[in-house]
Amino acid sequence: MIFIRINNKHKLLLQVILVFLLIIFQTSCVTKKTTTQEKSVGKKTISTKNTDQYYYTFLEANRQKLLGDLKSALILFNQCIVLNPESSASMHEIAQINGALNNYELAVKYAKMAILHNPENKWYYFTLAELYISTQNYEKAAETYEEIRKIEPNNYEVHYYLAMLYKQLNKNNEALKLFIELEDKIGINENISINKQQIYLLQGNRTKAYDEINKLINHFPGEAKYYGILAEMYTRDNLFLKAEENYKLLFDIDSINPYGQLSIVDYYRKKMDYDNAFLTIDKIIENDLTEFNSKVLTLASLLNSPKEFSLFSDKIEKSLLKLKEKYSSEKDVYTLLADFSIKKNNYNDAANHLEYIIQNFESNDFIWEQLITLYSVQGKFQSMYDKSSIAIDSFPQIASFYLYNGISGLQINKVDEAISSLNQGLKLVEPNSEQEINIFIYLAEAYQEIKNYTQSEFFYEKVLEKQPDNLFAINNYSYYLSLRDQKLEYAEQISRKTVDAEPENSTYLDTYAWILFKLGRYQDALYFIKKAYDYGGYQNDVIVEHYGDILFKTKNITEALKMWELSKMLGNKSLELLDKIEKNK
Repeated sequence: MIFIRINNKHKLLLQVILVFLLIIFQTSCVTKKTTTQEKSVGKKTISTKNTDQYYYTFLEANRQKLLGDLKSALILFNQCIVLNPESSASMHEIAQINGALNNYELAVKYAKMAILHNPENKWYYFTLAELYISTQNYEKAAETYEEIRKIEPNNYEVHYYLAMLYKQLNKNNEALKLFIELEDKIGINENISINKQQIYLLQGNRTKAYDEINKLINHFPGEAKYYGILAEMYTRDNLFLKAEENYKLLFDIDSINPYGQLSIVDYYRKKMDYDNAFLTIDKIIENDLTEFNSKVLTLASLLNSPKEFSLFSDKIEKSLLKLKEKYSSEKDVYTLLADFSIKKNNYNDAANHLEYIIQNFESNDFIWEQLITLYSVQGKFQSMYDKSSIAIDSFPQIASFYLYNGISGLQINKVDEAISSLNQGLKLVEPNSEQEINIFIYLAEAYQEIKNYTQSEFFYEKVLEKQPDNLFAINNYSYYLSLRDQKLEYAEQISRKTVDAEPENSTYLDTYAWILFKLGRYQDALYFIKKAYDYGGYQNDVIVEHYGDILFKTKNITEALKMWELSKMLGNKSLELLDKIEKNK
């Protein structure tokens, strides 16, 4: 063996030569066929000087493409077309690069140009077909594959892909015809038989669908999964004995077959045989041949079945704990446990699982949002505020975290911070979205809290401008106006909408009654406050106090005193209330 020491200068030269050779190798498949045909077309001849420059530019364009500089490559390939307007190879390269850059319209244009200049090059058609598939234009993709089939009628791959495209287009007769033709040429094949079976099922021809799978079993009797496919068909048709026979044949061949175990769980669930279903699930969890994701999906399907969850939540929990024991380092295990706890209304456990995910795994914004929402449901506003503050740092472009921070900030008397977060969130939301409306509402609430009534009214009006029937906003806005004795006629007008929309809502009835009270319409106020009381307001200290105030104005002093006393019993510690009671005893 001879060793050659290469200095840096020669080493660089060698690298250039190697790149040059690699380019020639990669492009020769297309250019060899192309250049010969381009010369034979003879539409336009190019000078020797242009020819040399064209080939140099073409090779340099390919070098840039290999180096990953697609923009430079595009510029150079376009120069190639200027030097040689008949260069289908350059057009094809431009099509491929634009496809890689997701510029599909331009890519299709150049692929078509390449075909126009060289209609016998099958690779150009393949590129065009791939572009159509990328844009889900399956009709055009099928038309393109038909053209390829004319060029290569014995290319079975083309035959198969065309059949699949027709199937995708729901042109099942055309697809079936092609699959049958292909099967006649190459013999029994799993992909062909499964596709034929699926088409027969879509066409309602169950006999032929069964025949396809039985044909596979006859040709490949040792392939366990075919018995599973047949068993699944029998299960769907409620032919449980036949299904069981085929599952037995499957497990006789392979006792721990992952596909079979996953499949038979659905069989047991349909039969309502949950003892065997959960026994099999435990086997699936322990089976190292079964993909982890398949185990997760099996348990997730039980979690997402309300009926099964309500009946077998204890068994589901045991299976989840077994999964955790085996896969304690997998994030999806804790996601399932969190979902389970939420469905059981065990929010503390759910929050703990989500906290564990955030601390130990790379987590997305959805996990953070789930956790923050849980704290909101539990009324843990300090935790909600703290977590949303961290989430803002981690996901600064997600508006919902600013909204959560604002809501929780209001609850823990961090009003200025809440206003700051809400205004920041407002810059990120989609105009006219529900999120924008919510931010408007909470900004209105926040400004009301700090007695900046002008800004509060501004944001409530923004809500009503976009959602004139937002009952929550109308109720709060009109109530605040009544507390300030401002715009009472307007407050009455908009508040009336709420009681018309929800005539049994005690909060809305109370607000409307209180506005009427402030307007001096005491008999009308009495009518609506009594309704508010009857529809659940008797449990609310503020509504009961309002009832007392209205009774007092209508000269029902004794009844008013009773209501004030009841309000006090319900927890109302207002000094004004105590004073009213003391003065009217």
